[in-house]
Amino acid sequence: MPAGGEGSAAAEQQPINRGGDGPETMTTSASPATASYEECANGNSTAATSASAEPTVTLAADGLRRRKVIHAAKETLDKASRLLRRKIPCTGHLMTPRRLWIQKVPTQECDVVMMFPSGSNDETLMWLLGRLRAGSPGLVVHVRHHASSDSYGFYLTAPFAVLLKAAEEVHLPKRLRQEYGGGLKEFVGSEATCFEGSDDESLFFTTQERQSLVLHLLHTLRAGPHDLNCIPGLKLVDGQAIIPKCLSSGIISQVFPLHELPALEKLQRTWVRAFLSPQPLDDISRYFGVKITMYFAWLGHYTTALIVPAAVGVIYWVGIIGRNQAVEDVAYVLFSVFNVIWATVYLETWKRRGAELAYRWGTLDQRDDLLVEPRPLFTGTLEISPVTGRLEPTYPRWKRNVFRYFVSVPIVAICLFFVFIVMILSFQIQDWWDRRLEAAGYGFWLSYVPKVLLAVVIALMDEAYFKVAVWLNDMENYRLDTEYENHLIYKVALFQFVNSFLSLFYIAFYIQDQERLKEQLAALLIARQVIGNLKESAVPYLIEQLRLARLSFELFGALSPSEARSPPGEVPSEEKEAAETNNEEDKEHKAKQPRNVSQAELESSLYRVGHPTNSLLSDVAFKYDGAFSEHLEMLSQLGYVCLFSSAFPLAAFAALLGNLLELRGDAFKLCFVLQRPFGRRVSNIGTWQNAMEAMGLVAILVNCALIGLSGQVQRMFPEMSATQTILLIVALEHIMLAIRFVIICAIPDIPSWVATEMAKVEFLRREAVRRLSSTPSPTDHQPATVIGMPIQRMMLDIAVLSIYYSTLLIQSRYYYCYYCILYYTIIPISVLVFLGFLRSSRWRFVVSPADGASEEELRQQQQRCAEELASARSSYRGLSQPGTPTV
Repeated sequence: MPAGGEGSAAAEQQPINRGGDGPETMTTSASPATASYEECANGNSTAATSASAEPTVTLAADGLRRRKVIHAAKETLDKASRLLRRKIPCTGHLMTPRRLWIQKVPTQECDVVMMFPSGSNDETLMWLLGRLRAGSPGLVVHVRHHASSDSYGFYLTAPFAVLLKAAEEVHLPKRLRQEYGGGLKEFVGSEATCFEGSDDESLFFTTQERQSLVLHLLHTLRAGPHDLNCIPGLKLVDGQAIIPKCLSSGIISQVFPLHELPALEKLQRTWVRAFLSPQPLDDISRYFGVKITMYFAWLGHYTTALIVPAAVGVIYWVGIIGRNQAVEDVAYVLFSVFNVIWATVYLETWKRRGAELAYRWGTLDQRDDLLVEPRPLFTGTLEISPVTGRLEPTYPRWKRNVFRYFVSVPIVAICLFFVFIVMILSFQIQDWWDRRLEAAGYGFWLSYVPKVLLAVVIALMDEAYFKVAVWLNDMENYRLDTEYENHLIYKVALFQFVNSFLSLFYIAFYIQDQERLKEQLAALLIARQVIGNLKESAVPYLIEQLRLARLSFELFGALSPSEARSPPGEVPSEEKEAAETNNEEDKEHKAKQPRNVSQAELESSLYRVGHPTNSLLSDVAFKYDGAFSEHLEMLSQLGYVCLFSSAFPLAAFAALLGNLLELRGDAFKLCFVLQRPFGRRVSNIGTWQNAMEAMGLVAILVNCALIGLSGQVQRMFPEMSATQTILLIVALEHIMLAIRFVIICAIPDIPSWVATEMAKVEFLRREAVRRLSSTPSPTDHQPATVIGMPIQRMMLDIAVLSIYYSTLLIQSRYYYCYYCILYYTIIPISVLVFLGFLRSSRWRFVVSPADGASEEELRQQQQRCAEELASARSSYRGLSQPGTPTV
């Protein structure tokens, strides 16, 4: 017993290392405790006879036993880890967080990265490098080799002067200085000093603007006659964009902009992690561009608007359904009318919100489509544009219409027929499954299995049809990006509507089973939201982690201590000495040290493609944008809420919960998983607004039909005949349409303060133009000034001068020469003066102080004119901004 007590004391005094720094440390600290425990076990019978020492010995034995188990487990795990690292050397990195073994080093002098597949031909790289330097003069290209993927990349940037020229070509709006009126104005190179921040080359353009300008320089690289057969497997047409064609042909694997790490970390902190905070829309717009920001603004507005129908639906579900049939029937009709009114009000309020944001970001007044550059992959014969006077590719409309009506329409019809066949088969499977469950006596929840499988099949068919729609759109060969995207939306939205709602229409209007309609709607809505969130956020994140594991394996092989290649940056001397030794423990220690990897190499290795849904889009400017699939998903969700929510009142509540996750999930995907997209400037969400308005119109018809077929009218008015019921439903439908029309007319699309500001701007612009037309600029002659002269005096002086010179010419012996001077100088000048009078009621000319005014008066008058002219010019420049349309 004394030995046991000494062992216990020794164990309490011996410090135990719980951090697991090394197996040697753990073994040394555990040996006294193990010996004490054995002595305690041997003297256990003696301790049992001593009643006073029994509690102390028991507690000490339990504590030693726990310590022994913990240390034994740590030692076992350490041995297993060392054994696994000996067998698979990269496993240590695979099981270690990235921040502990890899460090991202920002890539300097690089805005856009152009990556090539592994094993690319050197001749192809040299040809493209030469075309970039020759076709885009001023574009800086650095060639880098990525050891992790054994591929080459072009690191692209441009000097400030080249970016200024590109900004003028794309009509990039920039903010003017306050002394020139402020506001946004399309950049003009000759007026660069008038713009705010133009003296600071590093801050004048944001990184998103720099990357968009570099992408514009890449798209301006066109094929010439000598480029048509330079590369095997690449078929170019004279005047075709080279970079997009190389992307679609696989010669270039990807073109992506780099993340700006400080701004990205700020968005991660204030946007992704701030779950209940308002979205920093201005910061998102500066970093990702207006188009993506407009989607998130719309999603936030839609999610906020869902609070009202979600609350009403919960009250209707909890407080009314199943209590009183008469009250429930009335509530059913009122809830249907409420859904229609809510959808209309929501769409109109979003128009106003979108106009406010577009006015704030200077995109409310976009340029005319004829002035926009053609899509990079738009092909056609080169002809002189009647608008710009430059050679541009043209494609006859009749060819597009022939392909659309004889190829696109039949293929879309076949796809829709296939959807109908799948729907019929799913119902057959559902009936068979329900009979088996009823015969076996299984639970009710198993009946939802076919419905969930149908939701999965619908999602898979959406993906397959999307590829078909993209191919059809490419073959139709649209000129503009917006035109290309709008027709793609029409094709995909039509298929999505039929694919998502055909089964619901079949149940509601053919089977006429309200209970089954409720179950089907709940299954589709919830399952598709879960599938969508997993597909858009969870799956990309898992893929990113798998690619990170693969990259860790590749980098570990490339940066192993046995190789001579050292990572960029300073390496401590201890690591160099450890790399030269052959000791296994030193190698493991070396493997645990952080590796510095360039940002471009890490992003190109982790994100091989941009977005899994949109990677098939042929246009570079549309390829990266993940807002297409998100808009499509939300359009289907809006249909579930508006069309059939009267059958399932909790649809809005389920959509609200799903959108809360969708909003931050999409933000997480952009900030943590995907590559940074190129920014695009838009004035609204485009055709998606028209699609939602069409959905609201269809909702009126569907809800009225559901009211007529669900039996509420018959129960409320049992004496009505079938004809009277139909007339009542038609009257209710017309009343709903009238309410919708009144709401649309009552809520203006543009807020009053925006309209007021635009009216003020237009008034000041006209005043500035009038003052510029009536106030000349001061001349450089010191004794001269500018005086307005009545047109009558001007014409009288011209007439007198003409008579005087005519008289002199007639009396002169050289009358022929003077005759020529008269008709070729004096008369044309008089005609020009008269044409100038037609444009202005006053004429400007310069007089000297000898004409009757003192020199001091003329100087004061000159100063006043100069001040008025400067004020007019500054007002005009400040008001000539693209974000202010003409009223």
